[in-house]
Amino acid sequence: MTLKVTLCDDSRMARKQLIKSLPKDWDATVYQAEHGEQALQRIENGEAQLLLLDLNMPVMDGYEVLEHLAQYERDCVVIVISGDIQPEAYQRVIKLGALAFVKKPFKTTEIAQHLQQFGLYQPGSGHLQEASEVEVAASALDVYREVANVAMGQAGDHIARVLNQFIELPVPNVNWIAPSELHMALQSIDQAERVSAVSQGFAGSGILGEALTLLTDTSVEDVRKLLGEQLSGTEQQQRIEALMDVASIITSACLNGLGHQLHVEFTASQPVLLGQHKSLADLLSQPQQRWQKVLAIEIGYQLPKHRIGFDLLILLPEDAVLRLDQQVAHWYAD
Repeated sequence: MTLKVTLCDDSRMARKQLIKSLPKDWDATVYQAEHGEQALQRIENGEAQLLLLDLNMPVMDGYEVLEHLAQYERDCVVIVISGDIQPEAYQRVIKLGALAFVKKPFKTTEIAQHLQQFGLYQPGSGHLQEASEVEVAASALDVYREVANVAMGQAGDHIARVLNQFIELPVPNVNWIAPSELHMALQSIDQAERVSAVSQGFAGSGILGEALTLLTDTSVEDVRKLLGEQLSGTEQQQRIEALMDVASIITSACLNGLGHQLHVEFTASQPVLLGQHKSLADLLSQPQQRWQKVLAIEIGYQLPKHRIGFDLLILLPEDAVLRLDQQVAHWYAD
C-alpha cells in the first residue's frame, strides 16, 4: 500500500531539499505543509500517515503539533527534522512521541536510513510520487532563511550550554532593508526599551559584513546573574563582560554555521561595545551608513524561564550577497 507522507516546514527550500533526499524507489506519495495547522489538516485528510516535521515555524510550531497528536491520539507517526539541536529539544520531541530526531543539515542518506529502521521503507518497493499541487518556486531569500535557521540553531545550542538554559528559537527574519530601517527590522525588542549593543565585523572570501548583538537592559542584568561566579569586578564591569561574552558566543557560532553551509570561512573582528542604555533608534543611527542596501538576518532568541531576550542582526551588503548568490543558486534552481 502506498504510504501517505507530509513534509511540514515553513521553508520552501527546505521542503525541496528534503524531497530530493527521499528514496526514489519508495512506495509513497508526498504532500507538503507550510506550518503546523496545515500539517494537522493533512492528517485529517488522510494525507499524513508519516509526518516529517520541522520545529520552528509560524502559526503553529512543531512542538504544538506533537502535543496535539499526543492529546488526540491521531494515527500518524512523526520524524522531527530540525535545526534546533539543543539536547532539551531532542528530549522534548521524543517525550511527545516522535520516532526520531534528525538534525539539520542532514546527510542525503540519513532520511532513508531512519525510514528503513522503522520499517517505513523497503528498497525497490515502488515509486516516489509528489501530490499534484501548485508550489511556488524557492528563491534566494528562501535559501538564506533556511541557512540562517540552521546557523541559528547551532548558535542557540552554544549559548544554551553556557547559560545552562533552554533557548526558545524563533523563525529568522531575512529581508532587504536600508541601513536607516535597522531599528524597524527588529521585531522581538520593544521599541520603548533601553538596549545595549555589541558590533563585530566579519570577512571571508572577499565578503564583508557586520554582526550586531542587542540586549535590553533587563536582559543584560539577568544574564549577569545567570553567569554569576564566571564574572569578576564590579556589577557594571560584570554587565559589560556578560554582554560581550553573549555577543562573542552567539556571533562566532552563527558565523561558523553560515560559513559552513555557504562554503565561506568567516573571520570575525574583536567585539566592540557600540553603546549602552540607549533607544534602538539612537543606537542604530550611526553604523552601516557606508552601505546603501543590506540583507538583514534577524534572529531573536528568548529564554522562556527568564526575562532574557537578545537579538542577533547579521548584515550583508548588496555586493556580498551577489557573490553568495552565485554559490547557492543550485539550491533553488529547478
